[in-house]
Amino acid sequence: MQGALWPSLLLLLLVLQPSGSGRAEAGTMELSRILGDSVTFLLEIPAEQVRTVAWTVNATRSIVTVTAGTPPNVIVLDSSYEGRLRVPENNSLQITSLRMKDTGTYGAQITTASGISNRHFLLRMYKQVPEPTIVCDSVTCVKETCNYNLHCTVRDGGDNVTYSWTHTAGGAVVPNGSILHISLSPRDAHLNATCTAQNPVSNSSTTASAKGLCAAPASSLSYCHLKGIVLLLVLGALSAGIIAVHVLPGREQRRD
Repeated sequence: MQGALWPSLLLLLLVLQPSGSGRAEAGTMELSRILGDSVTFLLEIPAEQVRTVAWTVNATRSIVTVTAGTPPNVIVLDSSYEGRLRVPENNSLQITSLRMKDTGTYGAQITTASGISNRHFLLRMYKQVPEPTIVCDSVTCVKETCNYNLHCTVRDGGDNVTYSWTHTAGGAVVPNGSILHISLSPRDAHLNATCTAQNPVSNSSTTASAKGLCAAPASSLSYCHLKGIVLLLVLGALSAGIIAVHVLPGREQRRD
């Protein structure tokens, strides 16, 4: 009976045993920023308790160490962050003039009077989404209805760009995707459709009508018009030939 109790007692002791630092590691905080913006990693520890903070990125590069003081002693260890680091009074870290390559996981090893703790921050960088462009992929008309395919794109928008549409004909329609399929009668073809391109930190929109995007150029000729012109040219040539063969020789003979 006593032998059976030993595994349970050992498990209980392991559960009750404190961790090495006496504190659970904080979860990773995710932050998203736009190119050129700034970010602040908040430690949320009273400044008077902090002795030193060692900051790293992606667990391999040491970027700065901060020693408590008035003001704090800041030693930048990575030249790519030179002139872009600030240390507020609470010993948090601020990075200004953010670049795309600043994306990564930042770690802070904090030494206090009571021990060592860690904080982790995942920084994701994005570009400002530019104004999207809407083009007409295709249009087919049957009787009184035309089917339009409109395509929305952005140039150099970076990753994670998504698209949504709104259209007022027949009620609001908001499909997800860069292509909008709509069927419209001639009286509704002038109504506007709006494409919104967005990423986690910015968005931009463009509005246009299916009729304006898919209308044929004013200078183009339809097949029927082209046939009419060819027919007129043929008739003109025949008329000229008849005149040359029958009318003009008769006039010449009368003059003689």
